[in-house]
Amino acid sequence: MKRGRRAVAIEVKSTRRLPRAATSGLRAIVDLPGIVRRVLVYTGTRRARTGDGVEIWPVRAFVEALEESSLWP
Repeated sequence: MKRGRRAVAIEVKSTRRLPRAATSGLRAIVDLPGIVRRVLVYTGTRRARTGDGVEIWPVRAFVEALEESSLWP
C-alpha cells in the first residue's frame, strides 16, 4: 500500500504456523526506498516481530488496524 512516497509492504499467508522462511520476501525488501512497515498477515493467533523488524499479525489484528486507520506508522 502506498501513500505518497511511503509504502507499507503486506504479505498474506494462508497458514496457522509460519516457518522462518515465510518472511523471506519481506526481509528481501528491507532496503527499498519508502518502506515504512513490513507486515506478514496469517491465520494464526499470535502477534510477533522478527529481529529485523517484520511484524507478524493475525488476520483479526490486520482487520482492526484497517478499521482504526492505524496501519500507517
